[in-house]
Amino acid sequence: MENNIQLDKDPIRPLFFKYYIPILTSLLSVTILQVIDGVILSQYVGKEGVAAVGMFGTIITVFIAFGLTLVIGGGILMGKNFGAGNYSKAQEVFQFTTTLAILFGLIIIVLTPFIASDIVSFLVGSTETELFNKTLDYMFWGFIWTPIFLLRMILGNAISHDGAPKVTKNATVFAVVLNILLDILLVIVFPFGTAGASIATGISVLLSTFYLVYYINREKGHLKIRNYKFTVKLDEWRELLNYGIPSFVSEISFSIGLLLINMRLAQFGAVFVSVFGIINYLSFIFLRLFTAAMVSALPIMSFNIGAKLPNRVLGSFKFTLKFTFVVGIVVVALGLLIPEFLVTIFSGSETEEFKKIASNALGLFFLFFIVAGPNYILGAYLQSIGKLIPSIILNLLKGSVLVAIPLFLMPEYLDNDKEWIWLSRTFSEVGAFMLVGFYILNQRQFFFSDKAILK
Repeated sequence: MENNIQLDKDPIRPLFFKYYIPILTSLLSVTILQVIDGVILSQYVGKEGVAAVGMFGTIITVFIAFGLTLVIGGGILMGKNFGAGNYSKAQEVFQFTTTLAILFGLIIIVLTPFIASDIVSFLVGSTETELFNKTLDYMFWGFIWTPIFLLRMILGNAISHDGAPKVTKNATVFAVVLNILLDILLVIVFPFGTAGASIATGISVLLSTFYLVYYINREKGHLKIRNYKFTVKLDEWRELLNYGIPSFVSEISFSIGLLLINMRLAQFGAVFVSVFGIINYLSFIFLRLFTAAMVSALPIMSFNIGAKLPNRVLGSFKFTLKFTFVVGIVVVALGLLIPEFLVTIFSGSETEEFKKIASNALGLFFLFFIVAGPNYILGAYLQSIGKLIPSIILNLLKGSVLVAIPLFLMPEYLDNDKEWIWLSRTFSEVGAFMLVGFYILNQRQFFFSDKAILK
């Protein structure tokens, strides 16, 4: 092993940041790419280019849901086996998850020519608009590189659980630099528009995946490419799915919630759909801060469950919960204080009226970040200790069930329909955190005792 991380011995706070800093660096590199991508598209394609990426984010979430089932479920199972010193079983899990990711990705490629146009039509309405064409271009090529993206997710997560998060960071930074260069080539030099941006992303992900395969092949950790076998057999496949199902439900529910918001806004015209595309684009960028915290906490918690150290599992959970709450306050403040600046970055030469609508909407929409992070961490903790039902309930509530209330069920005497639409995510996140949190606190022995953690 070339890393010096000791998941069962290092103090929780510095240990968390040993993971968080390289993982956040990776995700911030992606964020920088998204910012540059957005600026390039807004200047050379128009607001429809940025909105197209936001629309793709809504749909790709459905496919990523399957990948996250393998990433989270497989990661927890690998982490526990690493903690218990059972490296051969961790290798079996690694082979199983990568095989399923490749098979699922190939199915998406086969279906893409038949489903891409219908999906875009459902999202944007009329097929005669520029927004439809640009979204279709981006989405078609985005679907084509989906299997590589899923494989990249699983390889990076497996390497992080094997104690080498910096390797995953290096692969991401490499992909970002390459993607920026290819964006310049395929969007500016050769004006291929949103299709060029999507192709650039696919090539970058492919080459960063080769980098991760090369690292594993050097056998600096416990995972191996030598004698690797494609397999759909794993004795613990039910356990893996149990750990991963809440993430699947979370992504599907989240995507449904975004679709509901999109459908509600479509009633007010294409301008509001474009506004939501830009706001959704921005929210995905800031969500990286919380995703990094969740991805950092999972290896620590799962390893120490395997090592039978419940106090360290609980300590990691408590610290990360507090940390994400503080980060959420900072993000909300940015949304309230500088919404015009954030919108202007991605709206190019749009009218002041458009920017005003988007700025007002962004300030309201960003309020959901106040508990978005704690919800991520609470869900990750429940998954790690195998509490499937409450984790699924949390994800369903915050993703789509509670979103529908401010969208469709508010009494008619409450005016400002659009404001309730922008506040729907906040309503669902806060409501889910309060309901599930209250239940868990009243059942402490079932969720926080040594027996509950190590079961």
